[in-house]
Amino acid sequence: MEMLRERTLLLSIKDLSDTDTLKRLRARILIQMQPPYRYDGMLELRDDMLVYEGKDILNNNVRLELIIRLKDITSIRLGYDDIFTGKDSKGKSYQIKPIRISYSKEGVNDTVYIFPEFKGLLRAGSSEEVYKVLMDTMKSRV
Repeated sequence: MEMLRERTLLLSIKDLSDTDTLKRLRARILIQMQPPYRYDGMLELRDDMLVYEGKDILNNNVRLELIIRLKDITSIRLGYDDIFTGKDSKGKSYQIKPIRISYSKEGVNDTVYIFPEFKGLLRAGSSEEVYKVLMDTMKSRV
């Protein structure tokens, strides 16, 4: 059963750590009213997992499917952190808060930053609403 479905921009912690990738992402935001992101797609919250299907805008729109089981999520936070500080965004950081999802999959820790339903010219999105749904879902599973 699908519980949530949102168009979402996604960026991984690996993208932020790779200097060349970050330069390419920064070049894109000079001409667009969007936060830095690498993938454009759909995020779905299903019974026991998050499923992200999108395209890699830096790699000829190669498809990405990321499945994160809810039991593998180690933290969900709203806002910036020490790695993604918000300075790469064209607007003020409080206008576009990412949702930071950290998880452990097959013994490997990873983090993704998502911008649900981001609307460029309005510099708005649905991060707060999606964050609340995710947190409520996680709490109900404890």
